[in-house]
Amino acid sequence: MLHTLTVAAGHRAVTIRSDTRTVTDWAERYFGSSWTATPGTDGTGPLVTATDDRRLSRYAADTPDPAGLTDEAVFARERIRYTRHPDGVVTARTLTAPVLHYRYTPAARRLDIAASSPLAPTSASDRPTRLATAVTRFTRELMRAQLIADGWVLLHASATVLADGTALLALGDSGAGKTTTALTLAADGCALLANDCCFARVNTAGELDLLPWPSAAAIGLGLLEALAWTSTAGAHLGDGESPHPTQHQQVTEALIAGRVSPMRTQRGRELKAHVWPEQLSRWFRLTQATSAVAAAVLLPRVDPSAGAVPRISTERATEITPSVFVTSDGAERYPDLFGLTGGSGSGHPEARAAVIAHLNALPRQAVDLGHDHAANTAVLRSLASHFAAGR
Repeated sequence: MLHTLTVAAGHRAVTIRSDTRTVTDWAERYFGSSWTATPGTDGTGPLVTATDDRRLSRYAADTPDPAGLTDEAVFARERIRYTRHPDGVVTARTLTAPVLHYRYTPAARRLDIAASSPLAPTSASDRPTRLATAVTRFTRELMRAQLIADGWVLLHASATVLADGTALLALGDSGAGKTTTALTLAADGCALLANDCCFARVNTAGELDLLPWPSAAAIGLGLLEALAWTSTAGAHLGDGESPHPTQHQQVTEALIAGRVSPMRTQRGRELKAHVWPEQLSRWFRLTQATSAVAAAVLLPRVDPSAGAVPRISTERATEITPSVFVTSDGAERYPDLFGLTGGSGSGHPEARAAVIAHLNALPRQAVDLGHDHAANTAVLRSLASHFAAGR
């Protein structure tokens, strides 16, 4: 029996078909808080097929061993070998077990994913299988390609929806404070549209439309504690709920034990809690939005010094530059292995130019944040009220 799910966003759709219900169930759970996920229907967009037994895959014989594949990339921290054939077909396989095999046929807009052997049932029914995780990731990439073709671009930005229904964007490099800004406002009553990235497009009325980019939130332990979420996360994990697969075991152990001191790797990278989109709602009772129109832009910066006082900054420049766009090249976590965007992973030049111009025409404000959550909340709440009132 085949199980079917259609995922839709921005008037585009991707259909998932699988011989195991755990795949479509997880995709419905993963996308359902951000995009529309409808079981049992076939959309008109690209098709992702998934089987947990390579022997059942019609394309298994066409996916050679790694030695027969010409290129290699790291996609979501996983090494994948792949080849683009003269007819446009791309075959690929992972280099870690259990091996996943891929074949993308552009003429049919079809991606087939097969596990190397039947996946053993897991005792953690809440955790996606390796196959289910791959399906959600590449379904998202197929949606990205369609939205880019329709003139959307993907921004490094968080977004929260204000009381008047418009959105406040927070832009900046990794570590600037986008997630802190979004989750602080969401915990204060705003709806969360995006914690790290979102789609943007200028509409015919001259407004900037926004759509979510479904992704897990990486939350520092200090922020998690400031939001009063540590005990909730620890209770769920302590009761046996599975952690996100990219969450470090030390973080899981710390949350269960109620330890909140920040931890870092030997190379200095902060270890964070990784929370799936649906857990943001189920664990922390956040309201999540599926679309909005941008009202204003914040440019946050977290001051690491002890005792730093959050404040509106008038010294920092507020011009928005092309660095705000998410690309799909080798520098990103999700390179375009299958050539889905034809080299336009950051959006088409005209769309990028229109979005940059609009962002620079919106009200913009730089804000410095500290480690006093109540003070951060007060400053961000004041800015949100100001921008909502100015509409």
